[in-house]
Amino acid sequence: MKNNQAFIRMKNVSYRFGKQVIIKQQSLALEKGVSYALIGQSGIGKTTLLRLFAGFTAPESGTIFINNERLMKPRVKTGFLFQDLGLFPWQTVFDAVKMPLQMYTSINKKDLESRVLEWLRELQIEHCYDKYPHELSGGQKQRVALARTLIVEPDFVLMDEPTSAIDAMTKESIQALILAQHQREKTTMLFVTHDIEEAVFLGEVILIMRENGQITQIRNPIFGNKDNRQTLAFYQACINVRKLINLEMEPDEIFTHNR
Repeated sequence: MKNNQAFIRMKNVSYRFGKQVIIKQQSLALEKGVSYALIGQSGIGKTTLLRLFAGFTAPESGTIFINNERLMKPRVKTGFLFQDLGLFPWQTVFDAVKMPLQMYTSINKKDLESRVLEWLRELQIEHCYDKYPHELSGGQKQRVALARTLIVEPDFVLMDEPTSAIDAMTKESIQALILAQHQREKTTMLFVTHDIEEAVFLGEVILIMRENGQITQIRNPIFGNKDNRQTLAFYQACINVRKLINLEMEPDEIFTHNR
């Protein structure tokens, strides 16, 4: 892909935390409407990269462009799902989900309420509309945070370990919701995960991050099909991604068994 075809372009970006170099002179191009899974060892800089793309953190040098506009501050059309979800204890579910609309749009009260209820129904938490975070299960909290992220109809969604704090069954349900939203809205999505199965299931392109922010991209031909999760090819792909992270395999060998 040529850079001028990219929806997001990072060019020669460097970032350090104190004296530690996190990202050094790295460039990356992301296509519009593609789901990217970002995976790598702990502490390598994955969350830092998300924060750079969100505009929460400024690079030490280099530039980032989104939809041909240089990123100088956070964008309304970039949704960010935080690892800790960022739900405020004093807000009900309804209040949490409506907050971005109140902050970033001039929508009238009737339409605002209608939009919020539509998203609560979509994510199957309409019955929780008046509950506070301490009254919700882990999966319900995850759905609230997801609704709040998506309600402004972002064109770029960033998620920091979106299913790390929930049980296995709930995790699969949330993954299915994320996939359905991505496939329906064709949103560009970049998410950090330590779960290799999640990366293979949700990542149309898998990004392996290494020291200094170096990234290897792998196209994933078995992305997005829940039936694939029970196949030998899926588990072999997960094993191969782990080998690539550990430098035990070359990128072009990962999906050889699935051809």
